[in-house]
Amino acid sequence: MADEGFASPTNINWQGHTGIAEYGGGDSKMVVMFYNKPVHNPAKSVEAGCPIYEDVVYVRIHPPGERLNIVDTPANTGHYRRFPMQWHQFQQQKQQIPEGTPIDLLYPEQPSIGATLRASSVHTIEQCAELSAHAIETIGMGAQTYVNAAQKYLTAANKGASQAQFRRELEVRDQQIKILTRQVEQLKSSLEEFSSNRINQSVSADQLQALIAAAMGRPQHMPRTTFDPAMAQLNATHGSNTRAQPSRPGRRVRATLD
Repeated sequence: MADEGFASPTNINWQGHTGIAEYGGGDSKMVVMFYNKPVHNPAKSVEAGCPIYEDVVYVRIHPPGERLNIVDTPANTGHYRRFPMQWHQFQQQKQQIPEGTPIDLLYPEQPSIGATLRASSVHTIEQCAELSAHAIETIGMGAQTYVNAAQKYLTAANKGASQAQFRRELEVRDQQIKILTRQVEQLKSSLEEFSSNRINQSVSADQLQALIAAAMGRPQHMPRTTFDPAMAQLNATHGSNTRAQPSRPGRRVRATLD
């Protein structure tokens, strides 16, 4: 039976065949800092006859807002791969903070709140929205209010992103409607022109098809020869086109002599 005093992991960070359970939002919300720590080197100290210290890269990892649940250990390749952004910031001698929305934007009219949260290693609104119960207790008065405000801020931001995407889809749809409307107007104009010319027997069915295709943005080559039904009927009934039907040969009668 599971102990109710332990929270469920939010993610599992797999490193080969080994999985590291992540709590409180996972690695992206953790406070991570690489730093140089002077470490005593006994061998070199004995050789030199005096204490010799060397700078060794350490990493400090803990959930935002918490001061007891801290891992402080020499950094290795696994840490570099697990926290590539903070490692790069350390190499560039930059402040090592996670990606996200700056905490100052939560209460821009009250910068003291942002300073208070940063003092507890809460640098982003995303971190604040996922503070653990222990972190809320550690920060003290007002922490739960800040967490609620951060969650509402992110919810509103996500809705804003969805609305922006919806507006882009509407713009694309409006452009398609404009194109279709223009094609319909061109087709209507072509049909009116065809109706006018049809009276004078100057436009054939093939020509009509070519006009429609051009109006729809799919031009076709005009046929070299066209068929005019009215002209075909006139040719069929013209007297010069009638041919005399050959007469059937008569029967040959044998003459018999009496």
